[in-house]
Amino acid sequence: MKKLLFLTLIFCALISTATYAQPAGDPPSQLQQMKDKIRPQMVEKTGLTDAQADKIIELNYEMRMAMAALKDLTEDARKVKFAELKAAKEKKMKELFTEEQLAAVKKFYEEQPKPTPPKSGN
Repeated sequence: MKKLLFLTLIFCALISTATYAQPAGDPPSQLQQMKDKIRPQMVEKTGLTDAQADKIIELNYEMRMAMAALKDLTEDARKVKFAELKAAKEKKMKELFTEEQLAAVKKFYEEQPKPTPPKSGN
């Protein structure tokens, strides 16, 4: 009986660990979800085409992924690399969009609701 109970406990632990270890989604599906969620609002509020909105979302997603890869760097190295990535992104955006379009996109993102940090339980 103890062996059965022990095996059941081990099995449940393995199943729960495997369930929590699942990734949130693969990058292509994450990007597509972002496009599906953000594109309609962006097109409506900025006047961009669907293709232009997709390009903005793709550039922002690439920036997010590149920033996530910097987590193992020191604070100073991360700041330098972040500045380089930001400059490269801004250069690409200026090549692809007019100043008016960029201003509309900036305003769009500023108006988006910001996630609220969780409250402490004190």
